[in-house]
Amino acid sequence: MHESPLPEQPVPMLRWRWIAALAVLSALPFLFVRVPPLTDVPGHIGRFAVQLAPADSVLHRYFDFVWRPTLNLAADLIVQALHPLLGPLAAMWLVCAAVPVLTVLGLLAVSRQLNPRGSAALPWALIFIYNSPFLWGFVNYAFTAALALCGFASWIALERRRALRGALFLLVAPALFLGHGEGGALLLLWAAGYEAGRAGRWWRPRAAFGVTARLWPFVTVLLPLVLSRGDSGTTAWDFPGKLDEMTALVRDQHALLDIATVAAALGVLLLGRLRDARIVRLGLWPVVGTAALFVAAPLQLSGTNNVDMRLAPYAVMLALALQDWRPVATRWRRLLLLAGTMLLALRFGITTASFLGYQREYARELAALDHIAPGSRVLNLVRSDCGLRAWRQPRVTHLGALATAERDAWTNAHWAVASIHLLQVRYGPPGFATDPSQLVYPQDCVGPGGEKRQRRTIQDLAPRLPLGQVDYLWLIDVPLPPGPADPRLVPVWRSGTSALYAVHPPEGT
Repeated sequence: MHESPLPEQPVPMLRWRWIAALAVLSALPFLFVRVPPLTDVPGHIGRFAVQLAPADSVLHRYFDFVWRPTLNLAADLIVQALHPLLGPLAAMWLVCAAVPVLTVLGLLAVSRQLNPRGSAALPWALIFIYNSPFLWGFVNYAFTAALALCGFASWIALERRRALRGALFLLVAPALFLGHGEGGALLLLWAAGYEAGRAGRWWRPRAAFGVTARLWPFVTVLLPLVLSRGDSGTTAWDFPGKLDEMTALVRDQHALLDIATVAAALGVLLLGRLRDARIVRLGLWPVVGTAALFVAAPLQLSGTNNVDMRLAPYAVMLALALQDWRPVATRWRRLLLLAGTMLLALRFGITTASFLGYQREYARELAALDHIAPGSRVLNLVRSDCGLRAWRQPRVTHLGALATAERDAWTNAHWAVASIHLLQVRYGPPGFATDPSQLVYPQDCVGPGGEKRQRRTIQDLAPRLPLGQVDYLWLIDVPLPPGPADPRLVPVWRSGTSALYAVHPPEGT
């Protein structure tokens, strides 16, 4: 006799006690670190120092910070509210640690609503919680996208209480857009996709009108969209680059493991399709819409980088969570669940161990701050790399910005795109005012063509460093080129290939 392929019981992982346990467990890596080792986070913390600086702070000589509505304010607003209780560093730590917790809660709540008995691929979906956009430190986006998942689950749960849902989302929708425009757009896209699934043939005029009418609470997103209009930055597409972005959805410590993980997850979706495991009807359009938006989105939008790559992990995550495996034989479902759980545990263990390693690396590099006088001007140079060598990032690209937070110092490691950021730089030697002026590359990473023209080696930069306009030169994994050292550079700290030099004026001046 053929065993029944249609289980009647919900997937155990979707019981609320398991959801709560998994959500709390997802933040475990952050318990071992003081500064979250996400590439952009030190830059955020440095900016908060300017944001929160008293009126008489020396930082106002170097930077401007002016509040205005933008679609990128999630962490800024939260830190502004929490810093009297926690301080900016702890407040930012809390925001970062909340991202995996909220993502797990939102994703499993959506699956509980739409696919409670068929989500055998849930462990595979949870692998994408620590995705590349989050590990890059796109915290405003990741935090808002996590809330968007929770909002999507709430939209579904409140289907029969539409007055309450309308009142709630009149406030939630614009708040998410203010937190991050792209993260807020995901909530609108998922709600629209869900309503399209309920309508059936939504492309017919009457059904399309009904879908639009049910989305009326999102009318308030026009407010942040209108208020945030400002100077527009660069917008550019890179369609061939989307293939590279797909292979790097969970780029972390090991290229082979990370690429194989993505391939295996996509293989799960394909295997399920071949064995009649379909994405549930009410989840189909949210998944298809997210994937289509990834394909259509630009690489850069109004100065914001990596717009398209932020979307792909959520398309895969939702597809895996909402693929209904009930038509597949029990033994296949159990094998899928076991394999996914083992891979999830392996990757989670590697990520946790890597956080411990980054904590040690950060502590070693940040020891230089003890030798910097408050209020100084610090020129920071950081080694970057290219190709597969750059897969496992040291995540120190913006570590120099912590000199602003810890020593009230000017540094060139901040980003300050006028169309996006509230921080702008008042002081800066030409060519060394903002990110990416701190990046230094090995010789084999520079050459003719494309982005390589913008890459600079320490040999190229050493003769042009504006030493007369700064007080310190802080090198992170960047040894000075061989030969006689500039007499103005006086070493005050060293650790391996990192060093801090005080800049003294030449004798006789």
